[in-house]
Amino acid sequence: MLSNLTRRSVQVARCASRVNATRQASTNATAYEEALRLIQLDKKERLNMLNRVEKEIARVAGTSTPAQLKALDALKFDLQVKAELNEPEVQKNFKLGKIDMSQPVYRYMKQKEFEKAPKSKLMERLTQMNVIPDVLAPNMNPTVEVSVKVAEGQVEPGVFLKPEQSIELPQIDITNFHTESRLYTLMMVDPDSPDVSNKTYQQHCHWLVSNVPLSATSPTVNGGDSILEYTPPHPQKGTKYHRYTLIAFEQPNEGQEKVDIKVESRDQFDVKSLAQAHNLKATGATFFREEWNENVSKIYNEILKQEEPIYGKPPKVQRYIQRTVYY
Repeated sequence: MLSNLTRRSVQVARCASRVNATRQASTNATAYEEALRLIQLDKKERLNMLNRVEKEIARVAGTSTPAQLKALDALKFDLQVKAELNEPEVQKNFKLGKIDMSQPVYRYMKQKEFEKAPKSKLMERLTQMNVIPDVLAPNMNPTVEVSVKVAEGQVEPGVFLKPEQSIELPQIDITNFHTESRLYTLMMVDPDSPDVSNKTYQQHCHWLVSNVPLSATSPTVNGGDSILEYTPPHPQKGTKYHRYTLIAFEQPNEGQEKVDIKVESRDQFDVKSLAQAHNLKATGATFFREEWNENVSKIYNEILKQEEPIYGKPPKVQRYIQRTVYY
């Protein structure tokens, strides 16, 4: 049995605990409200500065050099981003995937997210699997994210797909961060196609399209001028895995010029030479790998309408010494 004094002590302790919890909650609420107040003050100040910058851009639009206008546009973008960046609602929407790429703050956050993790993973795999330098130049610096989506979902760089998963052209999105429409050239190349006559490998182009308009709000690849229609990957029997590489090239003059590309063959393709000839800048890439399975035979017979080649050394004939038989 607890004494009256002990019971009183317990009651006092519980009461004190409740008071402390209430004070702590009040303190936290006050701190949160103060943080919100400071965020709104900062936002108001930046929006006032933004208003002055926009007036300055309008005033000097006809007299300033392109470099000066570019600097003012960069300052405008910076103010637009920082005015919204600390808003709790913006941070919540971004975490939930509610991203409006027409808004500067979301473009900024999406670009930073790409540069933080996906870009480094992509470059690591492009280098480990020798897509750099076999297909892409060593100084390639991705500024857009190339995403491939098949029926089963998003395809991470370097993973294995089965040939039947890529019979149809996958959905391709180029996540970019420019509001104006720019023209791109896109291609899918296999650098591991057998070159029998030279006893080596060659680049084989599975798909080539130019003058594709893309922007931050329209990232899905549609339209453009088809140069080589899509043919599904078909890793030949007897060869190692193939690296099917998708590349996004921004066209000249920051994507404002059309290009007229002509190629003679899918075989003996040369990505670097074609890019140099048409002043194309590789701004994004990804790749997946495939190996032969029985569905490749169907692709040759039903889609390519070709006899399926088989590579590799034939099995050795086992030569046994015949045992002499005496009668």
